[in-house]
Amino acid sequence: MPLDAATGDAAPGWRLKRREAILAAASTLFAQRSYAAVQVDEVAKLAGVGKATLYRYFPSKEDLYLESLARALDELEGRMSALAPVGSDPCSRLCAWASALIDIFGEQLPTLKIIGGHQSDLAEQGRRLIRHRNAHMAAVLRTVLEDGIAAGQFRALDTDITPMLIIGMVRGGVMGLGDRPREQLERAVLDFVTAGTTKTDTAPTDTTTAARAEALPDRGHRAGSST
Repeated sequence: MPLDAATGDAAPGWRLKRREAILAAASTLFAQRSYAAVQVDEVAKLAGVGKATLYRYFPSKEDLYLESLARALDELEGRMSALAPVGSDPCSRLCAWASALIDIFGEQLPTLKIIGGHQSDLAEQGRRLIRHRNAHMAAVLRTVLEDGIAAGQFRALDTDITPMLIIGMVRGGVMGLGDRPREQLERAVLDFVTAGTTKTDTAPTDTTTAARAEALPDRGHRAGSST
């Protein structure tokens, strides 16, 4: 049994830390390069472990990639939950949520897009993992939309379908972004989402504009620091 299976309460702390170090290294490299360009020995070196040790935790490169993808989605869900405290401004939460989604999908989906050929099964496993997590992401977004409707900021929306449409729009935008800067995608997404959700009698210079402005500077800083 691979050691990554022993991650419950009985697993020693040092083992969990080592596993996390390996996943953090893998996530960093998969976010920077294509799947084929990432070598297992590079992951091991960045994590500060031997290659044999890495394989004790993750029997294959495919397992390592899928676990790093799951880790990124865990991070996204954590960020979404932190961005959605009850009682905070729904429009600001919606913009911050969209920014977090672009960040995580922007790091993971390009790699998933170019996995093909004999790795097509791996690509399908990655897509299934994302589809499985969509339900949780949609539930968080649904709460934000319902709060916005109740507060009079958002117009009446189908809160079952709209979350999936927004997630699909971001995912499709990231996959087709090409060499264009992520900030360009984020501005387009935020403009589209806020224009499509806010009530027509809400002035565009107040809450909506402030929420977009709050989300974009921080995102632009992150985009600049990653180059």
